[in-house]
Amino acid sequence: MVQFAAGGLAAVLVISLAVVLVLRSYARDQAVRNARDIAVAEARAGVVPYLTDALVQGDPTALTNLDSTVRGRLLNDRVVRIKVWDATGRIVYSDESRLINTRFPLADEELTALRTGTSHAEVSDLSRPENTFERFQKKLLEVYVGERTPRGTPLLFEAYLRYQSVASEQSRVLAPVVPALVGGLILLFLVQIPLGWSMALRTQEGQRERERLLERAIQAGEHERHRIAADLHDAVVQNLAGTAFALAGAADRVEKHGLQSEAATVRLAAAQLRQGVRDLRTLIVTMASPRLHQEGLSAALRDLLSPLVAQGMHADFRDTELPILPEETERLIFRTAQEAVRNVVTHAGATNVALQVGRDDGGPVVLTVHDDGRGFQPAEARRRRQEGHLGMALLGELASDVGAELIIDSEPGQGTTVRLEVPVS
Repeated sequence: MVQFAAGGLAAVLVISLAVVLVLRSYARDQAVRNARDIAVAEARAGVVPYLTDALVQGDPTALTNLDSTVRGRLLNDRVVRIKVWDATGRIVYSDESRLINTRFPLADEELTALRTGTSHAEVSDLSRPENTFERFQKKLLEVYVGERTPRGTPLLFEAYLRYQSVASEQSRVLAPVVPALVGGLILLFLVQIPLGWSMALRTQEGQRERERLLERAIQAGEHERHRIAADLHDAVVQNLAGTAFALAGAADRVEKHGLQSEAATVRLAAAQLRQGVRDLRTLIVTMASPRLHQEGLSAALRDLLSPLVAQGMHADFRDTELPILPEETERLIFRTAQEAVRNVVTHAGATNVALQVGRDDGGPVVLTVHDDGRGFQPAEARRRRQEGHLGMALLGELASDVGAELIIDSEPGQGTTVRLEVPVS
């Protein structure tokens, strides 16, 4: 849930930032267009009638009339400078009289507007020579539009606006939109939290139910193995053992009658039968130890190592005196050792196995199973669990339920150690 919430919050922040940046750019462009359109409309309404050829020729009366109109109708807190240019780059008129009749090169955009009669707006470059008297302003928006005198002489009308007016217009456009958009994203994120929580709980409950079902299946399988092991031990193994002894006696009697070949055949059959009995007993120990509660935990654990010795491994068993343990605790210790030994046989490729169980100074009962096999990476253990190999994982859950701790320590090439610590009251 923490990862889900953090990821959702990060997504909301990124989307909100992207939306705000896009809206801010759109609002700025819209504010610039509005400022340009207003300036052009004001110019055409109040200034264009005074743009005459007499003005171009520097007639004082024409200059005075235009200046009066500019100062009375255009200059205000928003508009700080007006300039009128001809095609040669000469400033025909400006409310700053020191600029009149000075010449500066026109930029390509300005020449295009002058020739075509189009309008344009951009942030003014106050470092340019023609803007000497505007440099004390922090930031200005430059709006220009091409116009013509009644006789067709092209002129460029230019107005300088405080950029603060554009910023205010931008804020006005953004004000109602951004909170609603960002608030909607945050609301969507908050709505997802309980949904994610509910899904996480259902997933966890499904996982717990799956583990409970697997545990019951394991318990049922273990019970069935115990039943089969008991039937084999009490009936089949005993009968086969009796038959092997009977065959050995029959071989002796046959030999006394001088039938050496027949006696050898009977002895071979008796030997094979005894080996079969030993194999069956090893299988019984692997399936389920019948000695767990009858002869004690240590004897049952010792029996677990018998199949390993039969396969040529070196198995070492050590134990110390154990207190009387509840049957549930004995089953947990035995099942953990059984699963560890089974993994050694199946996966480890080991040559030496050491199993130790005991209790020191009133502490927990500790079971340790160590092998010198190939070991594994944690990622391999997770992969096995995803593939359905849940033996150790379920034992870890069972250990946790009774307050015990199951620790698996393994490195590639360093073998594996399984350690179970069970508190004893």
